[in-house]
Amino acid sequence: MRTGRDELDGERPVLGVALSSGAARGAAHVGVIRALAEAGLEPDVVVGTSAGALIGGAWASGMSPELIAERVLSATWSDFGRPRPTRALALIETTALRANLDRVFRHRRIEDLPRRFGAVATDLGRRRPVLLDRGDAARAVQASIAVPGVFPPVRGQAGLLVDGVLTSPLPVWAACALGATRTIGVRLKPEATRPGPAEFARRRMVRPVRAVQPDLEIVVDTSGCASWSTRDVPRLVELGYRAARDAIDADVVQRLAGGIRAAC
Repeated sequence: MRTGRDELDGERPVLGVALSSGAARGAAHVGVIRALAEAGLEPDVVVGTSAGALIGGAWASGMSPELIAERVLSATWSDFGRPRPTRALALIETTALRANLDRVFRHRRIEDLPRRFGAVATDLGRRRPVLLDRGDAARAVQASIAVPGVFPPVRGQAGLLVDGVLTSPLPVWAACALGATRTIGVRLKPEATRPGPAEFARRRMVRPVRAVQPDLEIVVDTSGCASWSTRDVPRLVELGYRAARDAIDADVVQRLAGGIRAAC
């Protein structure tokens, strides 16, 4: 059952997981969530940026880590769309992406997902990150992964939305905003390389939010793995699993389940 906002405002610890951006290397998040589930760390809140929003959204929708792994391991770039320049100055036409996201979320709104969820995108007009925690779940994730120049932007209530990596690669603050009092942040190292247009946009427009440190940061070393190819996906899933297993012990589980409150 979904945890309501009134319950999240109570005294019990509220665990939030924030998953970073990472393009194809975001497959490492699948291994991380598998390890978290094995350790009994089931979050009340899941947030993500870009690839983290894609994996985190599937998790928040009720898909098991095993099913997410199965889908990720069988995915190809054709699941995201096909090369065809659009009027929105994007290289990829995203009809296939939208269809696949609709299958994951079953046309549900974020408010109706089993877990509280938020996808972080970048508002082009205001040049700052925006937390999408209401409305069409598929549309929110599509906005969060809309790499400028690759995927077309998504129109939001206040303007155009693009990839959240430009302004908030690891959105721990978003987990806090949704009620988390304990947080786990999952970061991929090194930071994902960006296509030329996205990097240009980041340098021209970035207005980063205040960094919030998680109670536990899991760093996955993805050195040598491709950012824009699916060839390393199986290895990435395993790297994420091992990194999370190494970071979690009984003391960590106790600290996240009841100990010191997060600095949100």
